Amino acid sequence: KEVNKNDSGTRLRHIKVLVWLVFDILINCLIGLTPFVDNFTHLGGMVYGFLCGLSAIERLPLDFFGKAHSTCSRIRNYSVRFFGLILSVVLIMISTALLVESDGGSSPCSNCRYVSCVPFPFWETQDRKWWYCDDCDRVKGDVTKDDETGYYDVLALTCPNGAMETIDLSGQDISDSEWLRNQLPTFCRQNCDSLFA
Repeated sequence: KEVNKNDSGTRLRHIKVLVWLVFDILINCLIGLTPFVDNFTHLGGMVYGFLCGLSAIERLPLDFFGKAHSTCSRIRNYSVRFFGLILSVVLIMISTALLVESDGGSSPCSNCRYVSCVPFPFWETQDRKWWYCDDCDRVKGDVTKDDETGYYDVLALTCPNGAMETIDLSGQDISDSEWLRNQLPTFCRQNCDSLFA
């Protein structure tokens, strides 16, 4: 079989593969902006997968791309494989050390949470979002009930950062403790200065 010395006929195939990969990366990143899906896992998997792929890459047969390989391209391939292997090992060691040192709850980068979760939809007000990316779902509160009226009148809310907020509930005629428990995240978003632990 004759080897094709130029790129004619293969460029469209390469473009299709590249477009599909970019589309797949974008879809995974968009999915990672929803709660309970960690975008750092997707992006880290992509980087490590790319580096491990570099280190394990094999030279393809001549007829796959339709062009011959020179000695210079072989040296370049082995250099890329070596670089991918070394960089993969170093990054895996750094990631492991960071994970061992972390407490699993806090992050040294407070704004990095928006790489992995974005409150949505953007155009809705704060109380009408489909999901939130704060720590207000974990807040706790103590309430006192007025014995004369039977309604709750004061809520002592513990914000995600540990600060205490006292909220006056008098005049709202709240007697249902389950409803009040479900409203704690809303009270947190309205009254706490910091919404993150």
